[in-house]
Amino acid sequence: MKTNSIFKSSKSEKRFLKLLDKDVENILSIGISTGGSAEINMAKVCPKAQIVATTIDEKGLLFTKEQLEKYEENSRITAKIEDVSKKMPYKGNAFDVVYARLVLHYLTKGQLECALKEIHRILKPNGIFYIVARSKSEWELSKPEFIISYDKETNITTYYEQWEKKIIRKRQFFTEDELKEILSSHGFKIESCKSYNEYLYTDYQRTIKSKKPNFLTEVVARK
Repeated sequence: MKTNSIFKSSKSEKRFLKLLDKDVENILSIGISTGGSAEINMAKVCPKAQIVATTIDEKGLLFTKEQLEKYEENSRITAKIEDVSKKMPYKGNAFDVVYARLVLHYLTKGQLECALKEIHRILKPNGIFYIVARSKSEWELSKPEFIISYDKETNITTYYEQWEKKIIRKRQFFTEDELKEILSSHGFKIESCKSYNEYLYTDYQRTIKSKKPNFLTEVVARK
């Protein structure tokens, strides 16, 4: 499979592409990937698909639109600002696939509840929901001195990224069972759940690799 080579490839993105059928017609990508690289590859694998790619980052959106102009598939990709934690402007059962790689863990517990309710509403019956989130077994959480706080109400951990007191991150972290339970509680049927290491990048352009591979949990679910 020939993929977009401007940016370094992603293990979890590649795993997702293998799930796609060439006859898929509508894909929602929540949290645009680096420069739209994943979305371009979705369009290549699914030649009939219309892809909506969303973000709340205006700077990232402009960067992505610039990159998408380099590919003929861009006519089937709509990139826009949209907050997944709020009511989404789509009819029920609108999408065959919803893709959410490393984005929903930025939401608070309450915001995630709202997002999952909306995702279930807009996903077609038997449609695929692909989610990748940070695991509680993440190495960045293994040194308490780099954890600033944990808020039980929001389930958000505030910590110093990469064990360096430079960049502060705020995320939810999950065990496999926790992620499966919250998805099941919103009506999703779990098809598979797997945790694995993947090297991530600390910058949007994927030029600065993390010190160690990060531990991620991937769930493939259906409506």
